[in-house]
Amino acid sequence: MFAKVTYLKDAVTYIEAEGKLDIYSAPDYLEKVKEYLQLRYTRELVLDFSKITYVASIGLRAILELYNLMQNRRGILKLKNVNENILNSIRYTGFDKFLVIENDSVENEEEAPNENTDY
Repeated sequence: MFAKVTYLKDAVTYIEAEGKLDIYSAPDYLEKVKEYLQLRYTRELVLDFSKITYVASIGLRAILELYNLMQNRRGILKLKNVNENILNSIRYTGFDKFLVIENDSVENEEEAPNENTDY
């Protein structure tokens, strides 16, 4: 899994990653994020999931651990651009009750078909 960490102004840490958060990648992802958080003061941790294709239960556990870590620091954890399948898993586990999830609003593409589409 590729992870890119950017420390932004106003104590916001923005993390982009791609691939799957599964048994192979989730522990490494969690450790990298935790190591970075030890080095910098972070009031808000934003996890960009736009390139995450799958989250296994161990990935959900990693998210929960990061949420608890940010709560202990009186900070905020946000998930951004979560795909529908991952969002369904988050809803099924009840994580949507406490996680802040921000998806970029996309216009309903069914209403405005692409003019270059072959039918």
